[in-house]
Amino acid sequence: MVLRLGFPLALLAVMVVVRLRWEAQAWASQWDAAILESIETGLAIGQWIATGWMINRMVATLVWPLVARRNGGTPVPKMLADLVSVLVWLGLALLLSSLVFHQSLTALLATSTVALGVVGFALRELISDFFAGIALSVERPFSIGDWIEVDNIAGRVVDMNWRAVRLSTTDDVAIIVPNGNIAAETFRNYSRPNTWFRDEIRLALPFDVTTHQGQRILLSAVTQIPELAAHHRKPSVTIDGYDDRGILWRLLYWAPDFERLSSLRFAVHSNILRNLHMSGLRLPVPIEEIRVMRSTLGSELGSIERMLRTSPVFSALTDEELSLLAQSASQRIATMGKPILHQGEPGSSLFLLNEGMLCVSVEMATGEQTQVGQIAPGHIFGEMSLLTGAPRGATVVPALDSLITEIGKDSMAELLVRRPQLAESLSRILAERQGQTAARMAAETNDVEHCDDQGATRLMLGRIRSFFNMPG
Repeated sequence: MVLRLGFPLALLAVMVVVRLRWEAQAWASQWDAAILESIETGLAIGQWIATGWMINRMVATLVWPLVARRNGGTPVPKMLADLVSVLVWLGLALLLSSLVFHQSLTALLATSTVALGVVGFALRELISDFFAGIALSVERPFSIGDWIEVDNIAGRVVDMNWRAVRLSTTDDVAIIVPNGNIAAETFRNYSRPNTWFRDEIRLALPFDVTTHQGQRILLSAVTQIPELAAHHRKPSVTIDGYDDRGILWRLLYWAPDFERLSSLRFAVHSNILRNLHMSGLRLPVPIEEIRVMRSTLGSELGSIERMLRTSPVFSALTDEELSLLAQSASQRIATMGKPILHQGEPGSSLFLLNEGMLCVSVEMATGEQTQVGQIAPGHIFGEMSLLTGAPRGATVVPALDSLITEIGKDSMAELLVRRPQLAESLSRILAERQGQTAARMAAETNDVEHCDDQGATRLMLGRIRSFFNMPG
């Protein structure tokens, strides 16, 4: 503080002393009166400049820190400090004109008012931006680094001056928004009161989609993303209206950071499309276009057949066998929180998740249930129980109301009667999957374990034949 005030104070003292000594000795000088008057005027101007510098330095050093402390440590906006500094210089200029150049202060004020009116009319936009910038600096509705949206443009605030605010979009494009536009428009601040904010996705689903089915498809698209599912505020869906395509749905969910909104929206949209695909649904188009497309729908595999085809276990089945297996399946709604499978219980069927979300947990040695994963739409579980009658390896509980498909032992037995050699292909596939799982677990524990592929295949074949009462 001493260093900041010392130099302007010393300069002011020097100017005062020099001027006083000059006035005391000017009468004895032999110089022309005009020269003496010019020197005296120059000394007076220098003294006034030193005074203005000293006042501004004192305000910056003493006043503004005090104001900041009273405001809880929030610094005074730079534009406000600059405005006060300009007003100090303008006031000193008026006093200088009146006291040194002997101009009428009333006339100066009248003249300056007219001049300011003319200049203000010509520069009204700039002046509006200037005072809007001062208001924004005082109210501080946003800070450097905040993500805001104004005039349908969203970006991070990287700079703010007397005329405009500079934004940087997620594409690293610089956008200059005049302060007047921000002050006149309603804008959104995505960084306050915290970085979490609610985003929405609107889309149309076919008229034949029930409300429960729409909720399963849309809600599970969000809950499949762990970061979004962990938030204490859960997603919600509403029906927004109807049009010639179908029912208009509105999905609301909480996003953690605007900077990552594009990637999060892509993930949610991807899950929605995947859920629709696994449910056998299409995004609707206007009715007149549906009539053109309807002829191509019958040639496609059903959603159950498509899901079965994605499982390596059923890669040995023909299209006809997959169709027969799918036709014998049964679907039902699994209520949220009510277990579908219990670890250790006997089983003789597999399940497909068409819509919703499932949580998988296992019982530890301590007796506690620990969640080890989730099952998203399109996944199959329980193949080992269907083919060998093995007990369930985990407990599966719906995280929300879910649509599941079950295929039982009788359906698989019919296929094995038709084609007994299918048991050998299935046993080989199951043995390979078991070997891959064992190798992965051994790698995680740094154990070296040798696996006899042929022996594992024979063992699995024996279990399949025993479960389905097939001759050896």
